[in-house]
Amino acid sequence: MSHSNPEAIYLSLQESGNALKQRLLIQGRYYFIARFSSFLITLAFIISAFVVDSVWWWPAAACLVVFIVCVVFHERLTNKQRFNDSYLAAIAHELQALSGNFSSFDGGSEFTDHQHIFATDLDIFGEHSLFQAINRTMTIAGKKTLADWLLHSLGEKRHINLRQEAAAELATLADWRLRLRAHGMVANEGAKDLDSLVEWLAAPQLFKARIFRLAAVIIPLSSFIFTMLLIAGSISIGLFLLYLIFPLGVVGFYTKAINQRHVMLSRKVALLERYAVRFKMIENQDFSSEFLKNLNNELNSGKQAASKSIRKLGRITASLDTRLNLLAGFALNIYLLWDIRQMIRLEQWQQINKDCLPQWFNALSEAEAISSIGAFTFCNLGFVFPEINLLEFGVKASEAGHPLIPIKVRVNNDISVTHRGHFNIVTGANMAGKSTYLRTVGVNMVLALAGAPVCATEFSCYPAPVYTSLRTTDSLSSQQSYFYAELLRLKEMIDRLARGEELFILLDEILKGTNSADKQAGSKALLTQLIGLGAAGFIATHDLELGNLEKAFPNEVTNYSFEAEISGDELHFDYKLKPGIARNMNATFLMKKMGITI
Repeated sequence: MSHSNPEAIYLSLQESGNALKQRLLIQGRYYFIARFSSFLITLAFIISAFVVDSVWWWPAAACLVVFIVCVVFHERLTNKQRFNDSYLAAIAHELQALSGNFSSFDGGSEFTDHQHIFATDLDIFGEHSLFQAINRTMTIAGKKTLADWLLHSLGEKRHINLRQEAAAELATLADWRLRLRAHGMVANEGAKDLDSLVEWLAAPQLFKARIFRLAAVIIPLSSFIFTMLLIAGSISIGLFLLYLIFPLGVVGFYTKAINQRHVMLSRKVALLERYAVRFKMIENQDFSSEFLKNLNNELNSGKQAASKSIRKLGRITASLDTRLNLLAGFALNIYLLWDIRQMIRLEQWQQINKDCLPQWFNALSEAEAISSIGAFTFCNLGFVFPEINLLEFGVKASEAGHPLIPIKVRVNNDISVTHRGHFNIVTGANMAGKSTYLRTVGVNMVLALAGAPVCATEFSCYPAPVYTSLRTTDSLSSQQSYFYAELLRLKEMIDRLARGEELFILLDEILKGTNSADKQAGSKALLTQLIGLGAAGFIATHDLELGNLEKAFPNEVTNYSFEAEISGDELHFDYKLKPGIARNMNATFLMKKMGITI
């Protein structure tokens, strides 16, 4: 099937998933009948053994085995059903995304940072945000990684190209991406799950001394010998009970310390299994891009592959969880020194894998982040991967649009900043499209420097991060006025430029908090300083006087505009960028339309 039709591919996968769902439902009914029947028959045989003859214990035991086998296989089937339901949900989310509905994905509101150089102005996080449109992560670490990629632009062409190549490859692996996300949905990782695992990993070993390994052999052997002697009648029950003080005393002495370690790992068997499944998906996939091959190598960096090691940790943890059953824990500690034996196994695993585990989870988080970009790429096949131009400072694009505006209503425009010190001054009427245009430039730059595709037919840029001042707000808590808050942001921008940082500047209606004369003088002074510092970018303004700066800086300033056409009693916008200074303003027209006397 061609990869040029994402909807057809998702619908095909959905059809297969629904067919599997029906088969699993039928199998589930059979298993339920088998479980219930074997239970009733077992119960009948047990009653017969008590009432009729003890010979019925044998068929009762056989039926009990059948019942246990049915329970085990039914549980496996339930897990398959749970995964398939998550898989179908993931497909439904992607189909919604194709229509521009990203509400099923987390918007990452917790990453909002009003002090960041562009995050708030460009709506990177929150509802209807860029992050929400891209995000398909299910682990907390994966979500943090994707947020970090958007917040911190890459500055090296090679690293950007590596992500582009990986995202393009994953765009073609729809089923693989859906399965990775579905396993994460089933795992349902809690906020503190990994924290306690990492805490355990850093904890000092308690049972590394050789004496504990000897005790794990000698005490069980002694317990079995004393049991045999008791059965043979060679020792009294009193002496046997006196002996029990020894193994129980050894375990009891370390119970508090074992409990502290156990709390960090307790009941994480299912979660570890879900991690192991995702590790194995990455390990077994034959990737061609260097970025994804590196992730594969990271998961095979230990003595065992990450999936096998994590499964082993899960088995050891499950063995230690047996102590939660008081009767079983009592018997196992007498005859096998169970708690200490399992702690020795855990600490051996810890010693071997403590350096690899953070690397494995980092690989998984990066796999989720790049898979998210791959899904975003597949969802927007009309987008292009930008060319990173290290020779010229600037950005050029053809037919660029805002990626979050639906294609049916999106109006595209070109972008052109050709050198350091080059500023485009964009004038225009209210609601004509100036702010949207600046956000279009900024969001596409963020995508480009994160390794994602951009909304354009052609796009090339120098890898300099965006710095914006589009919607500065005042702060009652810090007693900052709007104007002062804006000055602080502009000062930070100038300080960064003065330190030698390369920034692509986007400013919207600067110095709004002062009078017209001050605003004009301040704006001219600021633009002059920015040109002198070698910055470049866009300034949107209602102030037509700023357009006259093109005469003072003919090689550095270019005027563009968005026009509003007033026809009779109607106002029309075409949202197309035009050369020159705006001619028509619409403030008084809009006020009259609202009944405000001019």
